[in-house]
Amino acid sequence: MAPLWRRKRDDEPPQRPPTAPADPDQPRAADLVVTMLNDDGGEEEIVRVGLPPHEFYGMKANAAYERLGPEHPDTLLAFRDYARALAGMEGRREEALERLMDLVRLQTQLLGFVHADTLTTAADIADLLQSMGDPGKAEEVWRSVWTARSELLGRDHPDTLSSASGLARALEQLRREPEAVGLRRDVLERRKRQLGPDHPTVLHDTGQHAAALIRCGRWAEGEAELRALLALLERRGERDGEIGLSAQANLGAALCRLERLDEAEAVMRTVLATQQRTNGSAHSDTQSTRNNLAAVLHARERYGEAVVILREVLSEAAARKGDGHPDTVHARDNLANVLIDAGERIEAAALLRRCQSDYTRVYGQDHPLTRTAAERLAWLRDNPA
Repeated sequence: MAPLWRRKRDDEPPQRPPTAPADPDQPRAADLVVTMLNDDGGEEEIVRVGLPPHEFYGMKANAAYERLGPEHPDTLLAFRDYARALAGMEGRREEALERLMDLVRLQTQLLGFVHADTLTTAADIADLLQSMGDPGKAEEVWRSVWTARSELLGRDHPDTLSSASGLARALEQLRREPEAVGLRRDVLERRKRQLGPDHPTVLHDTGQHAAALIRCGRWAEGEAELRALLALLERRGERDGEIGLSAQANLGAALCRLERLDEAEAVMRTVLATQQRTNGSAHSDTQSTRNNLAAVLHARERYGEAVVILREVLSEAAARKGDGHPDTVHARDNLANVLIDAGERIEAAALLRRCQSDYTRVYGQDHPLTRTAAERLAWLRDNPA
C-alpha cells in the first residue's frame, strides 16, 4: 500500500525547476561549452562554464518537460534526478523532499505504487527523511518500499535487500536494535548465497551486521565477527579501506563494552589517525570515532579529555545537521553523561533538559531514551552537588 503523501490537484503538472545562479561550492556535473565554427569547418572553443549538479539536472528536467510533456516517464525520472541534486545541498533538503513527495504521488497515479520507478523515488524519500533526522517517518516509508519490492521483485533482489538495509538503519536510529539485527542477518545471508563470502557488498554487510550485534549488547559475538572480517581484509590488503576502518572502529566500541580499555583506546586512536588523514576531521566517520574514543576515556575516568572531545563533536554535529537532529541530540546526551561524572551538574542538567525535549519530539514520551533522560534529570534534582 502506498504511503499517504500531501496531495495536489490531479490536473496540476509537476513544478518546473527554477533557474538559479551557479553555486561555487558544488562540484561540476557537466560543462557548458560555447564554440565557434572556423572557415575550415573545425570548431574552436570560446568559453567553458562548469555546471553544478542542481543546474545541470534542472536544465535536463526542463528540457524533458518541454519536449515530452509533464507526465512522460523520462520527464519524471529527470525531475527525480533534479530532486536528488537538491538533496545533496545544504539548505535545499526541504525543497528536495517536497519535490520527491509530489513526484511519488504522480508516479503512483500514473504507474502504480508497486512499480520500479515509483519505489525508487519512495526509497529516495526514506533516505532523505533519515538524513534530515526523522527516523519514524523513514521507517514507515522503508517498510512500504521493502514490502512492495518483495512483492514485485522477490526477497533476494538487490533492490529489495537495499530496502531491508535502509529499514534496519531506521530501526537502529529508533533504538529498536533486536529488530535491526534480524534484518541485517537476513540481508547478509541472502547476499552471501548470491555473491559469495568475499564480495565487497557481502564484506560491507558483514561489518554492518557485526555493528548491529554490538548495538544490541551482544559484544562478544560482534567482536568475533569483526576480527574474522578484519583478518580477511588483511589478507586482501584492504584493512585500512572504508570497510576495514569501520570494522576497526566498531571493534574498539566492542572492546570498550567488554572493559578491555587499553585495547579499545589503542584501536580507536589508530583508526582516528587514519580517518583524519584520509577523510579530514569533519567527516562523519571521523566524528563517530572521536565520540567512541571519548566513551573509552570516560570509562577510564579521564573526564577532562572526554569533555574536550565531546564538546567538539557536539559543535560539529550542530553546525552540519542542526541543533534538533538526532545525531546532535545524542552528542549532547553523551556530553551530559560525562559532565555528571566530572561534577559539572548544572551544565549537565541544562543539556539533559534539551535532550528530554528533543527525544520526546523525535521518539515520543515513552521511548527508553526519553525516559532515561527524565530519570537522570530527576537524579540530578535530588543530588545537586
